[in-house]
Amino acid sequence: MTQFKMQMPGGRARRYAGPDVYTALAFVAVAFLVAACVIMWQAGMKVAPQGASSPFDMQTAGSIKIKKAN
Repeated sequence: MTQFKMQMPGGRARRYAGPDVYTALAFVAVAFLVAACVIMWQAGMKVAPQGASSPFDMQTAGSIKIKKAN
């Protein structure tokens, strides 16, 4: 049978694909991007106007105030 390149079913063990180096690097990159977003959110809240619930709130022209550092 081998002369016709025919294989018996189940003749060799299946090898399941697992995560490789690139998958691990992608997860590490996502973790660093999330950490960077958190840090930038905190930095944006420091320059947001008083009582703002989001760092995207705009300062009023002519009266820009930055919160005191702790």
